[in-house]
Amino acid sequence: MIVVTGANGLVGSYLCRWLLQQGKQVRGMRRADSNMRLVEDIASQIEWVIGDVTDVVAIENAMSGVDQVYHCAAVISYRKKSAAQMMRINGEGTANMVNIALDLGIKKFVHISSIAALGRTGKDGEIITEEAPWDMKYITTDYAISKFTAEREVWRAMAEGLKAVIINPSIILGAGDWENGSSKLFSTIYKGFKFYTTGITGYVDVRDVVRIAQVAMDSDITEQRFIVNGDNWTNKDVLQHMARSLHVKEPSVHAGKTLSEIAWRMEWLKGLFSGKEPAVTKQTARIANATTYFNSNKMKDTFHYSCVPLEKTIADTAAAFLAEKTDGKFHPLEF
Repeated sequence: MIVVTGANGLVGSYLCRWLLQQGKQVRGMRRADSNMRLVEDIASQIEWVIGDVTDVVAIENAMSGVDQVYHCAAVISYRKKSAAQMMRINGEGTANMVNIALDLGIKKFVHISSIAALGRTGKDGEIITEEAPWDMKYITTDYAISKFTAEREVWRAMAEGLKAVIINPSIILGAGDWENGSSKLFSTIYKGFKFYTTGITGYVDVRDVVRIAQVAMDSDITEQRFIVNGDNWTNKDVLQHMARSLHVKEPSVHAGKTLSEIAWRMEWLKGLFSGKEPAVTKQTARIANATTYFNSNKMKDTFHYSCVPLEKTIADTAAAFLAEKTDGKFHPLEF
């Protein structure tokens, strides 16, 4: 039996699919009010434990009698009002997970972190590796702080004897919740989003994230972290490739720093009335104009693994989006 937290989310749902395809028994952990759309077709094959990572009783129930734990559950937001929730779920929740894993003698623990938890210098054009030192001076988001806090708990647990690996995916693309997270980029472009920036960052296919997670789990490796990144692309290239794959007009207005500052303020005002996560926030607008490269050579060399080309990831995800537009059904990417 294998435990997957956040089993109904983007990474968690694909991880469950991947494990089930290999004949594994999967126990998923989710909240009572979780949206089950991404796992609707496989929900009956998963043993569910209801509760979140702040519920130590639910965690103990989930981990009882298992050897392997994949910790995928996390809150991702770039709104200031979500900072406390992210620290509670991402930080304190991860502390609960590793503490109980230690108490129950879990044999291996894989923590799905993020490139947001990696240190950086704040200089344009820098190349980030797993060894980049953390410096609060250059951290721009509360999400990054919460993920760094979570990683610190995993490192502490490893020092106390937990066998664990941390993986740091870049921006994860794949068919998922089209109104939240990175999958929302596709619906945003489909609706006619006009703007692009020339900032550069890393992107990776969700299928690569889960395959690397399993390879890391089944290896003898412990006390290591791995950047999982497919390609470093400009924001312009990513959005325009999405538009072409979705058969809609490409974004054509360059949003430099000044226009980006205006855009996030307009989205903030819209969010006040709609209550929805804005498409652009102060934090994401500034990130979108930064040039940062993520080096995944350690992952490639250690696991002898090559990621899906970003062009294919975008094409596959756009096809899934359009298929859902046609029949109203969720179409997960195929492994």
